[in-house]
Amino acid sequence: MNLEVLLNMLGSETRREILQLLSERPCYVSELSQTLNIGQKAVIEHLELMRQAGILETRLERIDKGRPRKYYHISEDILIEVKISPHHFYIETLLPEIKEDVLASFPKLAEVVKRLEDASRLRGWERVERLSELHREVMREHERINQAKQVLEYLQREIREEIKKEVAIEELRELLYS
Repeated sequence: MNLEVLLNMLGSETRREILQLLSERPCYVSELSQTLNIGQKAVIEHLELMRQAGILETRLERIDKGRPRKYYHISEDILIEVKISPHHFYIETLLPEIKEDVLASFPKLAEVVKRLEDASRLRGWERVERLSELHREVMREHERINQAKQVLEYLQREIREEIKKEVAIEELRELLYS
């Protein structure tokens, strides 16, 4: 995804509000329009822009009376990560893939991949149950890794601060004793 397009998309408060609502559950146009108190035409324009960028997907759902409703939801196949710090600035669109070297470092994930392959041979409700169990397990592991990532980022910041202090002390010594 083009960085300019992404920043433009996320630069809109309305689009961010739409994404926040859709992160909670799929919605249809009039529902978003009423919740955000903006016109349906404007909502449709925002949704279509995000759909074309691959951030959103749609599905039709029948209702008792009238024509089917089009629900919008955040794509399952995209993850956008933004990192801004004094030493980093990047926006990365991550499309899920399995890297063998990563699995070698995370044996629990390697086991989940194997169990997913095993579940692919099942059918019906047994498969649904097994996949649901795997999904819950992956979500727990994801949370655990996110917490570890926060610790790593804290450690990076602390180490950088210690380096800055030591450099300042050394520069001061050089000035005073040279």
